Amino acid sequence: MRITFLVRNIWGIGGTIKTTLNTAEALVDLGHDVTIASFVRHKAKSDFVIDPRINVVNLWDVRGTADGGDRLSLLERWQAKRPSFLDADKVNNQGESSRLLDMRVKKYLKQLDTDIAVGTQISVNLYMAAYGRPEAYAMVAQEHMYLDNYPPRLRKHIDARYAAMDAIVTITEADATAYRTAFPELVDKITCIPNSIPASAKAPSELTEPHIMTAGRLTGMKGFDILIKAFALIADEFPEWKVTIFGRGPNKKKLKALVGELGLDDRVELPGPVTPLDAEWAKASIAAVPSRFEPFGLVIVEAMAAGLPVVCSAVKHGPLEIIESEENGLLVEPKQPEALAEALARLMRDPGLRRRLAEGGRRTAKQYEPSKVVGLHVDLFNRVLARR
Repeated sequence: MRITFLVRNIWGIGGTIKTTLNTAEALVDLGHDVTIASFVRHKAKSDFVIDPRINVVNLWDVRGTADGGDRLSLLERWQAKRPSFLDADKVNNQGESSRLLDMRVKKYLKQLDTDIAVGTQISVNLYMAAYGRPEAYAMVAQEHMYLDNYPPRLRKHIDARYAAMDAIVTITEADATAYRTAFPELVDKITCIPNSIPASAKAPSELTEPHIMTAGRLTGMKGFDILIKAFALIADEFPEWKVTIFGRGPNKKKLKALVGELGLDDRVELPGPVTPLDAEWAKASIAAVPSRFEPFGLVIVEAMAAGLPVVCSAVKHGPLEIIESEENGLLVEPKQPEALAEALARLMRDPGLRRRLAEGGRRTAKQYEPSKVVGLHVDLFNRVLARR
């Protein structure tokens, strides 16, 4: 079948981008024709490797014309300065959000020739509801956040528009339950399909390096300040250990300042983003995921696949569905540096515990490999097309 993923910007970095590429590649492996329509392109090279068998379409290349970006007409330059229909409620928080983006997405969706169109974010799904052609192709709304996270100004759009979708896909069972409760008339359209992550390309970590690692966007959501504070509580007891936090984001300066305030400049590193992370995981012995909230937690599964024991905040939704504490990782009370520090210290002291939890994590990670998850997508697409 012909499947088109609609993505805000495939050229960036993040869990939604990574899992979309994983799913697209697995679908291509099965012989399907896959396109990714990136609403925006802002640089020459993607942070992630894009399989050349996947067709990538860019609706608006915002790079300068000297770098291959789009040359805008006078009308388009005016449209680029006018608000999107989504801007009044701050639904589409892209810098490129504008009437021009609206027009480019509308034109693409009106001309799109595909069997299945898959939205990957609330604003993308709302564009599809507004401009898609349900008579021409099936429309699937993926939820990569979770319903309870949305304030009323966003919920009203979901309430009004999602009934137009042929399917609504959540990444956790807890969120699927929330959607079914909120939309009992749409129960038959709602299903859970978890994110996927490939098996690590490297041998599992030997778990002998005194190194704690994590990765993600440097925002308050990810709780890296909590990790830094937790490490400060036990740093003197474990002078040989260090922490590395991979990623980029708006909180980098704040995090660096916190590291300095706590006297950890030579113990905590923030080197920026690295993709893929397989080689870096192999150099670590513990993965820490101190999120304040976490829709899924792709980094949890990625660390498990690399053979690391994971310490994670016990927040809904993903961590509580992925981790069984003391079996394949450790769950700790959220937002509490002391609780995180205690769990990290347990693992730092006990190589046997690290190995036992890592083995459990590797078994768990196998359940999320693309080859295991892709069948759920195919089954859903076939059901949707059969209903039509």
